[in-house]
Formats: sequence, structure tokens, C-alpha cells
Amino acid sequence: MSSTESIEVTRVRRDVESISLRSFTPSTVDITPQFVTEDIQNDNGNEDSEEYYPDGGWKAYSVVLGSFLGSIVNLGIINSIGAVQAYVSTHQLAMVSASSISWIFSIYLALAYALGMVAGPIFDRRGPLELLVASTVFIFLGLMASANSTKVYHFILSFIALGIGNGIGMNPLIGVISHWFCKKRGNCTGIATSGGSVGGLFFPLMLRHTYTKYGYVWAMRIFAFTCLGCMVLSIVLVRGRFTKKSSYGTSSGDLDSVEVERTKWNKISRKLNLDRLFTRENSKYLFLIGGAFFGELSLVLLITYFATYAMAQGVSESTSLLLLTVWNGTGILGRLIPGYLSDIYGHFNINIIMLSTYTVTIFVMWLPFGDSQKVLFAFAAIGGYCSGSILSLLPACLSQITKVNEIGIKYGILNTVLSTGNLFGIPLASVVISSGTIQHYNNFVVFVGCLAVTGTALWYMSRFMIVGRRLNVKV
Repeated sequence: MSSTESIEVTRVRRDVESISLRSFTPSTVDITPQFVTEDIQNDNGNEDSEEYYPDGGWKAYSVVLGSFLGSIVNLGIINSIGAVQAYVSTHQLAMVSASSISWIFSIYLALAYALGMVAGPIFDRRGPLELLVASTVFIFLGLMASANSTKVYHFILSFIALGIGNGIGMNPLIGVISHWFCKKRGNCTGIATSGGSVGGLFFPLMLRHTYTKYGYVWAMRIFAFTCLGCMVLSIVLVRGRFTKKSSYGTSSGDLDSVEVERTKWNKISRKLNLDRLFTRENSKYLFLIGGAFFGELSLVLLITYFATYAMAQGVSESTSLLLLTVWNGTGILGRLIPGYLSDIYGHFNINIIMLSTYTVTIFVMWLPFGDSQKVLFAFAAIGGYCSGSILSLLPACLSQITKVNEIGIKYGILNTVLSTGNLFGIPLASVVISSGTIQHYNNFVVFVGCLAVTGTALWYMSRFMIVGRRLNVKV
């Protein structure tokens, strides 16, 4: 290196240092990686750089709207599944044990998460269109079949179809936001996923009305056609921008590059790089998996059995569905406001605060005062708000600690782990609830609270592995 070049490099370094000193105060340190990587990638012409993302405009915001409508169905069904579970357990399957009924919904939830490993690579290669069309078909068929179900195996088959539809639809609906937004990615992802809370708010109200007016069969058919309309609009609006084939430029060596990448992907999907996964470097990712597993399992079990818990406390069936509506209604704000604040104060920081508050409400409000209808509504409002970040901030936290070329495989591993919790967690919870007495339901509340405590602790450990004990750090 010549002396002139050395002088230039020194000047650049001094400029960067002076910018860093002006940008951050001594009391607040920002270690968010994307602010560093974006500038480096600009020089390399990488498609992940800011110049490749519109970060606004009609097309970009129409994709957010389409993702929002799709999330009303895909996430909304998950958030309102308790309304279906509460009804069929006291009507069509009234003579069936709670443990047998629980397998219907545990298989459904397991498929809804596990199939992300299959849908992710397809989305990377072919875009969202084909996956969303298939998702729409399976969801519609699953709901229509459940309308005519009368036996356990009928419901299992219909909810398998529904789980497949959810499983292949969620990944492209959330992942496509990253094709259009960089600076606003966290906020727009929060807006899109808030559709799940809107669905969870609307669907129990709709079912509460249609159950009494039209009966179960037509209530589920109306449910199916409502989901069909939202998904058709989502198919029209959602468009991807990147695929694996198109992301390697236009040079003559493109085909060779794509072939090499496919070979690498096949090797990764077979081996999963487990030898590199369980290292100290990846400990923050492993703790994140544990935190997401226990935190989301706590939330899923709560939503699934909250209505039947209220009914065991003497609350009417229609009022129990209103509790789910309140929970999901405040969950809309619980996705939007923390998502906005996390861009300012850090994704991990805000998520841990929200999880801690969610855990406190379980032990301070739900457990000691669950026999009061007023307290149940207050708990639904506060708990629904605090739990909103469990799903909405997870993708942002994962992308913050993951290399760009490893996000797909790590997100797939994460979803697979979450699916195992959904598969076995609900039957385990049904064993805790047992005959459904108030004492058994109190044991269930303690079980859910312990899961939330464990999840919060593991989320903190993931943060600890990044920055240690320091609290004045944006992470």
C-alpha cells in the first residue's frame, strides 16, 4: 500500500470514528448490526443493500396490505382456535375426553409451524404466489370439512388440511415484507402480523353470533367463505421481488452459480450444520430458540384453554368468547406499539419487557383472581397487549443475530422446534386440566405461568450472550 493510500484510509477511519461519537451518547450504545452491514453491502452491489428496497410506494404498501389480509386468516385462525375448541368440546364431542380432543388442535398447530421448513425454500425459489394459492385451497377445504365433522377422526382430518394451509401460507406472508422494506421492515412486519390480532378479534365475535343464529355447520361455512375472500385479495396484492435464481445477476455464469447454490442448499438441508450450531458463537441463537419455545407455548396454551377456563369459573359461553375477543383486540396494539418502540430502544429490550409484564399478569391477576369476571376481562386486556410481541418481534430479533445467508435454515429450525411444543404441549395441558375442576384449572394457570417465566429467562440469556449484563445497550 502506498503512503497516499495509507493516508486516505486513515482519514476514512477518523471520519467513521467521529460520526460514531456524534451518533451515540455514552449512556446508550447501539449494537444493531444492520446499520453496519448496509453500508458495506452497498459497495458490493448486494441485493440486501438499501438501494434495492423501495421502503415505500404503492406497490410496497399494497404488499403490506395483502400480507395483513392474509395474516387475518393464517394467524387469526390460530388466535381464535379456542372459540372452535370450546364449542365442539361441549357439543359435537361432548362425550369425548379432553385429552382426545386436545390431539385435534395440537396436530393442527404443529403442522401450522412445522411446514415452514418446507414452504421457506419454495418461497425463496419461486416466490409467494403458488404457496398462497395452495394455502387458500387447503384452508377453505379444511374449514368446510370441519363444518360437517361429528367424530374425532373427522375433525383430525379436517384440521390436518387446515394446518397444511396455515403452514405453507404464513412463511411467504411474513417473508415477503423483507423484499420491499429495509429501514421500515420492523414496523411494516408489525403492521402485517397485526392482521392475526384482527382475525382473533373478529372471528370469535362472528362465531359467537353465527353459532346461535345459524348453528355450527353454517357458522363454519361462513367462516370458510370469509377466509376465502381475504386470501383471494391477499393473492392479488402480495408480490415478491427476489428469488434464488434472479439474485445472482445477469452474467454468463449465472446458471453455474445457481446450480452451485442449489447443491449447497441440498447439503445444508440434509446436514443442517449441527456441528456448527452448538457452539458458543451460536449460544445466543440457542437461547433464543428456548425463549421462543417456552414463551410461545405458554401463549398457545393460554389462548386454547382460556375460554373453557372462564366457563369453568361460571362464565357463559358467549362471554368466554368475548374474553378472546378482548385478548386479540388489545393484541393489535401489542404488535404495533412495541414494534415501533423496538426500532428506537432495541428489539430484545422491548420484547423482554413485554414478556416480563405478561408473566407478572399471570401470577398477579389471573391466578389469584380468576374467579372474578371483571378481573378476567382486565387480564385479557393487559395480557393480550403484553403477549402481542411474542410473535411480532421474534423475526426481528432473529434477523438481528443471524447472517443473511443463514436466516432461512435457522428460521426453519426454530419453527420445527416450536411445532414440537404445539404437538405435545396441548395434550400435556389437557392432562393437567384433567376433569376440568377449578383446582385443576388453577394448576393449569401455574403451568402456563412457569412456561412464561422460563421463556423470559431464556430470552434474557440470549441478550446476555450478546452484550453481557449491560442494560444501557440498544439490542
